[in-house]
Amino acid sequence: MDIKDLQTFICVADNKSITIASQKLRVNQSTVTKRVSNLESLVNGVLFNRKSRPLLLTDFGEEVYFQCFLILKQLDLLTKTNKRDGNVNKDIKVAVSKMLVDDLLGSIIHEYGKINPHGGIDIVSGWGRSLIQQINDGEVDLAIIMAPSNINLLEENILFHEAVNLPLVVVSKKGEAHKYNSLEMCSKRGWVLHPEGCCIREGLIKTLYDNKLELHLNRETFGVELQLECIQNGDGLGVFPKKYFDNVLLEGKELDVVKLENFPLSLNVGIANTQNLDRHIMNSFIQILKKHYSNAHSIS
Repeated sequence: MDIKDLQTFICVADNKSITIASQKLRVNQSTVTKRVSNLESLVNGVLFNRKSRPLLLTDFGEEVYFQCFLILKQLDLLTKTNKRDGNVNKDIKVAVSKMLVDDLLGSIIHEYGKINPHGGIDIVSGWGRSLIQQINDGEVDLAIIMAPSNINLLEENILFHEAVNLPLVVVSKKGEAHKYNSLEMCSKRGWVLHPEGCCIREGLIKTLYDNKLELHLNRETFGVELQLECIQNGDGLGVFPKKYFDNVLLEGKELDVVKLENFPLSLNVGIANTQNLDRHIMNSFIQILKKHYSNAHSIS
């Protein structure tokens, strides 16, 4: 593995352009392309959707991006380690909801590095109940999850510590939001949702059931980008945290928020863990979440 391949891949992904990456790295475009190709050969998968403009990561590319980011971060921490200090701490493995990982990744690594500069951190991502299962199976030390406000996802041996509540919004294709002024009309239009196991999907189903409405599933997709694309194409409506949707709008997506008088569903974002987790570590991650979202002015 060549570290330059990882650094180049991260630069292309961050700038969504081979041209800009070549300028920032001060190498020609063919070198950038070659380094990305080297990494694709190493991981045996396609990292970018070459047809998209700007250049976007594939779902597989997003997974590789997070791992490359962590590798480079750990290398950076390693070079800064004081060799004379023999204090060595156990690495911690954290699972983060796919909907939140892109937004939280930088804050988690930066803040945890300040709290525990000698301890490593490994971050993985997943959907809904799969994160709970990873905790239950002992595959991760803790998970940062989104728990719908109207249902309980957790098992008896799993603890949950809420850090922040995120309101959810119904999202439509741009120019069509005015057509749906009630949850019933939204329900009749139909939804574009992630597969079973997604906590937002489970919360929406419970909300519809409580209002004596049925779930009309127009499209079932895996991956946030594909879900947004389907909504833009008019395949149905979606449900997203408002914080996430505000970020999506900044990327120029052709989407609108459906203004409903009463959409009671929200997400409780917090830490899920077993009783065996060190309380200091648990409290540290709760404070990381609270600090991150207290600085997120787009939440309302």
